[in-house]
Amino acid sequence: MASTEKTADQFLVLAQRFIRLRPKLAFPDENMAALKKQIRHLRESGKGSHEDRMYMFRIPLLLAQRETPPTMGELSAELGIPLSSATRMADWLVRAKIVERCNDPHDRRVVRLCITDNGRDLIRIGSHYMKARIVQMLSRFTEEEQEQLLRLTTKLIDSIEAER
Repeated sequence: MASTEKTADQFLVLAQRFIRLRPKLAFPDENMAALKKQIRHLRESGKGSHEDRMYMFRIPLLLAQRETPPTMGELSAELGIPLSSATRMADWLVRAKIVERCNDPHDRRVVRLCITDNGRDLIRIGSHYMKARIVQMLSRFTEEEQEQLLRLTTKLIDSIEAER
């Protein structure tokens, strides 16, 4: 079972890459029990479309993976969405205490978007939930099948990234 845990960790990394690329395909419409409280805060803080909500999961993941917090313009460009949409979603995430606006240490005129401890908890809980689901799904495969699935999924994600 140790190799399944290791494979699940590798799939978790792939899933996070996948979410950055195709958020609509990564999250089902149903509520995930482990994220219920955080999701409720996000839903209460804005009335955007389903697609907006997918970006609202993608933004904290993006922030957690960056060394330097982005400006709103950088976030908008990285997500490929209008600045007004990025700002609206950031406002919702700020109200939900998932992110906060922070000053640039080198230029007081620049405002960046930083992840909060609540945002890190959202990522941690979401990752834990996803890993548990992956372990459950992988338990139906032999070790050889798991390795083959991992190799092919990696190839798929690499292909999607190459299209960008």
